[in-house]
Amino acid sequence: MEIPVKTRSLLIACALLVVACLAPADTLYLKNGMYIVVTKATEKDGQIEYWVGSTKYTISKNLVAKIESGNGPSTSIHSATPMNGRAPAVRDLTRREAGPDTGTPSHDKLQLPVPGGPKQHEPYWAALRNRIMQGDRVNEMKLAEIELDHDARTTSNAYFLAGVTEMQGGEAAKASAYFENAIRAMPEQVNLLEWHAIALSTQGKYAEAVYELEHATALEPDSVHLLQLLGLARYDADRTSEAVTAWKRAMELSPDPYTERLLRKAEREKEVEERSRRKQSTHFILHYQGDATSAELQQQLLATMEDEYRDLASQLGYEPTENIIIILYTQKEFVDITEAPSWAGAMNDGKLRIPIRGVTAMNPELARVLKHELTHSFLRSLAGGRCPTWLNEGTAELMEPRSSSPYASRLAVLFQQRKEIPFSVLEGSFTRFSDLQAQVAYAESLSGVEYLRERYGMGEVVRMLRNIGSGVHRLRRRARDGPATEYRNGLFRVRAENRREPGQGGRGLISTREWDAQQFAP
Repeated sequence: MEIPVKTRSLLIACALLVVACLAPADTLYLKNGMYIVVTKATEKDGQIEYWVGSTKYTISKNLVAKIESGNGPSTSIHSATPMNGRAPAVRDLTRREAGPDTGTPSHDKLQLPVPGGPKQHEPYWAALRNRIMQGDRVNEMKLAEIELDHDARTTSNAYFLAGVTEMQGGEAAKASAYFENAIRAMPEQVNLLEWHAIALSTQGKYAEAVYELEHATALEPDSVHLLQLLGLARYDADRTSEAVTAWKRAMELSPDPYTERLLRKAEREKEVEERSRRKQSTHFILHYQGDATSAELQQQLLATMEDEYRDLASQLGYEPTENIIIILYTQKEFVDITEAPSWAGAMNDGKLRIPIRGVTAMNPELARVLKHELTHSFLRSLAGGRCPTWLNEGTAELMEPRSSSPYASRLAVLFQQRKEIPFSVLEGSFTRFSDLQAQVAYAESLSGVEYLRERYGMGEVVRMLRNIGSGVHRLRRRARDGPATEYRNGLFRVRAENRREPGQGGRGLISTREWDAQQFAP
């Protein structure tokens, strides 16, 4: 069957991009921000002629910003360390806890569930919405006019409705400002305090969320729902002991399995924290046990994390709003508290949980683990906890930095045989996977993010993450379906086959026979 022209063009473009990476080359930097690595490039008659292997192509000089020698930008995101044919050393997962009312897993921090908003189809709320909205945007002037009427109830409801509208649009910061005005008009409304706490928590302002929920529980001390929320907010604010107190009270009033599971987890953490000490730097709070972690390692770890923080902030153009919590564990404590699968070597559930395993000084492998986990913290904040797992994990591997080249040939075989894990499945938690399945999941995730970077540029990937965080769900689908569809049409196979290195033989990933024995069936 003949391949359509558009698909054939995509196949050729991908093949050109990859083959060029295998040898010393020139790099064409295009004015749209992308770049192409080629064998050789020259200027002739207003055109740029470039070669990939023995094949010549041309592009208008007007589209090219500059030509440089070398295999692309020399930033850390492109510099991959040799992997010696091994599977990814970082066995990380982004921990997700199921909510009490749904089987859908939440992301990273223990997120506060969003309550139901006003019934906007009812005449009162529909009329109020018409007063404050201009198209699909909140009209600030209309809100000010309502406030001038000195009707506290209407003023509060108008700002409340504006806040709910912004929350539904993914604008938690704007929503928070509106909720503040609503509370100012009617200070003792529990519903407003709850919504404001959720908006603050969404922004990573956990301590402020705790303050609002403590106010709410003072007004309704026997509300199980508010006590559950207060426990979540305290836990996220690194106040584990106080979270235990709130959840215990909720269990006394009305036991339920979800709160019981959270309580057990927090009590185990509390036991470790009571034996731990704290040390703080500009962006981090380190929990450690003095007899298990030397003062020298503590300083090295925080210094390394600060360096990696600055690097990620530079590459992503973004910084989280809250300090990041790091907890060092013994291997037994790590397994007992996280309940992670055997292949997990670290965890980030909003707190960086690192098993030290007898390490006495900073080493390159530990630095990669820390960079990987820290990337998750940036992405959680950047994408508002909505980042699909494959994009989350692939970006973290890319930032270590790592390359998917050692896995290319084996991944190509899996895709050719249609035995890969679908990207729609990789949106969810990796905890369901066996060790072999996890290897494939991480390799696919890394290669997928490498594809996005090479196809669109890292700046576009960051913009996609921001849009996912703002609630633009169609871009989340594009993040999955765009590269996944092109992989399925053959781009990935061409890319993988052309990146195979002589004599590599696909080392570093499981064999086809091993994968057949544990084939993932979605």
